[in-house]
Parts: sequence; C-alpha cells; structure tokens
Amino acid sequence: MPQLHARGVELVVEILDAADHFEKMPASDIKKLLRETSLVLGDLLARYIPSTRKDAAARDHVR
Repeated sequence: MPQLHARGVELVVEILDAADHFEKMPASDIKKLLRETSLVLGDLLARYIPSTRKDAAARDHVR
C-alpha cells in the first residue's frame, strides 16, 4: 500500500502540473498520463471493493 499511495501522490502532482501546461504537452504525454491515472485509480479502488460475504454478514448482523 505505501508504494501505491506514494505513486498516487506523485500522480496528483503530475496532473496538477499538466493542468497548468496542458496546451504545451504533446498528445502522447497526455494519453500516457491519463492511462497511468486510470491504472493507479483502479488499483486504489480495487483495495476498497467490499468482500460480499463479510459485508453481507455484517449487514445482516446489524439489522
């Protein structure tokens, strides 16, 4: 997780920089940045996919 978090932080900095210089960036760099963003975001979201059995049991227990 620490490596993924660190990459996410780096990516946010890269995105903010790209937003400030968007018109000067080659299309290939923008495409690469967007693909990397989707991969990192996907990995981060995958960590929070609920386990259906555990979550269903917890919900049933709370009711």
